[in-house]
Order: sequence, then structure tokens, then C-alpha cells
Amino acid sequence: MDMFEVIGSFGPWQRRVFILFFIINIVGMWQNLAITFFAPNMDFRCVEPSYEEDSGTNETAFDNRCEVPTNGSNASVPCTKWEYDTSFYSQTIVSEWDLVCGREWFISLNKSVYMLGFLISVFFFGQLSDSIGRLPAIVISYLITVVSMLLTLLSNSFLMFTILRFLQALGRTALTTVGFVLIMEMTGPQHRTEVGIGIQLGWSIGFTTLAAVAWFFRHWFWFQLALSVPILPILLFYKMIPESPRWLLTKGKTEKLEKLLTKAAKLNGSKIEDDLNEVMVLEKKVEERKTSTETILYVLRWPRMRNRALNVNYLWVVNSFMYYGLSFNTNDLAGNPYLNFFLAGVLEFPSYVVLFWGIKKRGRRPTLIVLMMVGGIACAAIAFVPTKLSWLSTSFAMVGKFCVTGSFGLMYLYTGELFPTVVRNVTLGSCSMCARIGSILAPFVRELGKATHPAVPNILYGLLALSSGVLAFLLPETRDQKLPDTLEEGENFGMLMELESPEDSEKEAVIEYPLEDFSESTGEENILNETK
Repeated sequence: MDMFEVIGSFGPWQRRVFILFFIINIVGMWQNLAITFFAPNMDFRCVEPSYEEDSGTNETAFDNRCEVPTNGSNASVPCTKWEYDTSFYSQTIVSEWDLVCGREWFISLNKSVYMLGFLISVFFFGQLSDSIGRLPAIVISYLITVVSMLLTLLSNSFLMFTILRFLQALGRTALTTVGFVLIMEMTGPQHRTEVGIGIQLGWSIGFTTLAAVAWFFRHWFWFQLALSVPILPILLFYKMIPESPRWLLTKGKTEKLEKLLTKAAKLNGSKIEDDLNEVMVLEKKVEERKTSTETILYVLRWPRMRNRALNVNYLWVVNSFMYYGLSFNTNDLAGNPYLNFFLAGVLEFPSYVVLFWGIKKRGRRPTLIVLMMVGGIACAAIAFVPTKLSWLSTSFAMVGKFCVTGSFGLMYLYTGELFPTVVRNVTLGSCSMCARIGSILAPFVRELGKATHPAVPNILYGLLALSSGVLAFLLPETRDQKLPDTLEEGENFGMLMELESPEDSEKEAVIEYPLEDFSESTGEENILNETK
């Protein structure tokens, strides 16, 4: 008897929590990519020291000079004050703190510091939530997020702004990562796919709508305020967020679990008078075998889970590197920067449609393999496109962005299903932490092309994606599988074990059968559950 057979796989109890974190994901993506509009490419001209151009049009020309010639001499002197083109932006941190010329690298520094906060967050809060629970970790991360976002409005220096952006990443990252794990552990296997992909659409909506928010609020102060306000009302719905039933189960907290299941069943309109007793019997067995909170080191002690963990960590690094590398470059495209960013965000919606169809019809692993292979080929093909066919290069780049968006979204769902409950959050946190390595390096891909050859970044994207597709063959399929709870179940997850004798079929065994294969061949899924 599974708890979701009692309370319902996905009803009002799960739906309201899903909606809350869906909104948080939208705001989370705003924060992730807000630096695109905080520090956009702005044309500028030197004001001090002043100089006269041969054309006599220095009052209107923005020539992006960092040095100007001195009067009556061929020597040049560094510029000390600039005037900025406000055609698209009113006031940004670039014009606020003169992040041009010798200070332009501060923008990349800010991006890296933000991702460093991301990295620390997923490691620390992943372990914390497995130790003290999902709900306390969510509360702590929410407080850090709100306070740092509001204090950012008071920034009077680039250093202060960068430190507070770090704290925003620290809190907001944990809020969405732990929230994702909570949602997945609240949802029954019948709806895990829909929920796992559906929650990711919040990122796409955030990507697309950020352009509109930035267009309406073109001063960085008001822009930051617009990013901060939507997350404040979440506090009013705090009591709607429960503790994870699976976490309570593995910790042996049967009394709290019984109250939680009773409340959940009531909200979902389920009757539990008879079924709950059967579930509680199993809970007592779990309590007898409960262990202390496991860390990522425990995963590495198990051969199959160790190989699986190293594999998915690499996949996360590649996906993050490609996703942010392709997303950060919208500022370099010709035309309206708001429109370019908007179109890059819109592209994510059909990607998730294809992803949803793929994992429902073909499974997690085949879909991941196809996305990585096609994305890698598309990116590598850019290097061989003639310069005159710029439209073809852009088309290949969009195909690459399309594929990596889908594969990155799939990694959250897939990783959460590959590892047992006792280490699920810390493993997901470890993967997300490793992904920050890719996102930290992503802003410097353009500099790599300038230092070597313009084709190098795309060749690199292609090789990384293709190698990821090959490694994905080594992962087990998780579609329609029961989530593992213990380390032993996690180690044996995905293995098809044959019974040695007919008598063994009557014995209780911990065996992971592919549900889709079994149900299609016999149609007796209930018998399989009883065999487990």
C-alpha cells in the first residue's frame, strides 16, 4: 500500500503547493537573468577629458572610446567620465558605477559571484533540508531571499550590490531547489511526469516575462523593486506548505505523518478510515530500519550509485554551461535587446512541449539522449556554415538552445527519480552545485572565441553535448518506477532480477521491475506492486 493510494496522487493538497513554487520559479528566473538588464551593453562617449572629433559631432556620437587624444598631441589619455546612450535604458549599474573600459570585467565578476552563491546554496541547503526537514529549510531560505532583495535597493556601491546579489542567490536557489524536491515527494507516481515538467514552465515564463518587466522599469532601482515585490505575498501562504511525507516516513516520525496524511486526504476528498491503518503498519517497519541522515559521501560508497552520481553531475555541468552560455549572449544580437531576449524565452515553450511528449511516450533516458545528440550536432554545425549564411548559423544556434532547454528541464525530474529519498535532496543539491561550475564559466565563452577562433565555442558546445548523450546510455530508465527510499533500494534501482525458482515468487523481495514493460505485456500492474 502506497501513501498516495490513500491520499490521492495529485489533488488540491498538492496543487496549491505546486502553484506557490511555480510563482517562485518565475521570480527565480527573473533574478537569474536580471543581470542582462542590470548591466546591458550601453554605448558611451567620453566627457572628461573633453575632446573634439574631426567630424565635430562629439556631442551626439557614442564612440565607446576609453582613451582620447590630448590637444596638440598624438598621445592619448584615459577617459575619467562618460556619458551614456539612453535610447534603450534610463539608468543601469553600468552608468551608475561606470562599468566600462577597465571596469567592464566587473560585470562578469558579478555574474560569477552570483553563481558562487548558487553553488554554496545547493550544497549547504541540500544537506540542511535532509537533516532538519524540507519546510524549515524553505523558511530560512525565504527570509534570506526577501531581506537581501530589499536591501539591494539601498546599494550605494558596486561592491554592496554584488554582495547582496550573492545573498539573493544563496537564499533563492535553496527556495526553488528544496521546493522542487518537496513537490516531487508530495506527488504520486501517476502524476510525477506532469508535475516535474510543469514546474519547470515557471522558468520559461520567467525568462519570457523578464523582458517586459525590464522594458517597463528601465531604471535599475525600480527594476530591482519590481523583482522583489512578487515574492513578498508568499509569506501569507506559509501555512499551506507542509513537510515532506516521504521525509517524515524515512525519519520514522509516524505521529506527524499520520496527521499530515489525514489532512491531505481530507483536502483531496479521500476516505482513509480503513486504508490508513495498513499504511501505518508499513511506516512502523520503516521506523525500525531508519538511519541517521545520509550525506553525499554515502552515495559514493555504493558502486552503482557512485557511477550514476558522477554521470549525472557531468550532465548537469554541460547543460548549465550550454544553457547560460547561449542565454547570456542575447545582448550581442543586433536589434532591439528586449525583443531578442523575449524571443529567446519564447523558444522554451515548444521545447517543453516536445520534452513532455518524449518522456511520456519514450521515457526519460531516450529523450535525454536525443536532445543532447541533436543539440550537440546543431552547435557543432555552426562552425562549418559559411559567413554569408548568417541565417543558417542563427537557425542552428536556436536548435541548440531548443534542445538544451529541454534537456536541462529533464535533468531536474530525472535526477530526483534516480536516487533514494534519504539522499535525494542532497544528491540533487550536489548536481545543481556542480552545474554552477558550468554557469560560472559560461559568461567567458565569448572571450574564449576572441582569444582563439570564433568557431571554438560552438565546437566546444558540440563535443560536450555529444559526450553527454553517450554517457546517458549508462543511466537506468525511471518512467513508471516506484521511487527508491533506502540506500539499498537506490543501489538496486533499475535492475531486473530473475527469480531463481518458482518458490521464490511467493517470497517478498526488493526487486525493481520496469513497470511499463511489465504492464504492457501482462496488464497486471497490481500484481507487480504486491510482488514488491
